[in-house]
Amino acid sequence: MDEPLAAIAPTESATPTALSVSLDLWSNSDGSTPIEILALLKAIARLEQVVDQETQSLRAGETPAFEDLNYRKSHGLLELTRAMRLVDPLSIGDDLRDRLESFRDQLERNRLLLKTHLDATREISAILTAAIRDAESDGTYAPPQRMWTLPQ
Repeated sequence: MDEPLAAIAPTESATPTALSVSLDLWSNSDGSTPIEILALLKAIARLEQVVDQETQSLRAGETPAFEDLNYRKSHGLLELTRAMRLVDPLSIGDDLRDRLESFRDQLERNRLLLKTHLDATREISAILTAAIRDAESDGTYAPPQRMWTLPQ
């Protein structure tokens, strides 16, 4: 059974993108790429773009639009999952495996930045909670505070 093929037009930009370089690796002798591989590479490229945008925002100390990014990542994951179902696992070559591993590394860097951001948010929340509790308390039920310290 013949695989469906999609013709890939050359990009007009002077600098090749990661997607165009990856497509060159998969092109047949007639310049076409199997549509399954094309769908997978496009899904990876779109997800890389979203994850990179979030990572750059976090590194710059900005608060990313988490709702929009979450929606785009969820949509991208669905697209990637559907594309992966179309590709025969035995036909995945080293170049595509390398591309997927590179994407996994990018996701890991993003996860670490998100974890740092979340940990900082939790710490700030705990400080604010303690400050509010202390401001609202009249000290009636608080444990006694020592006004002196033991000599060392």
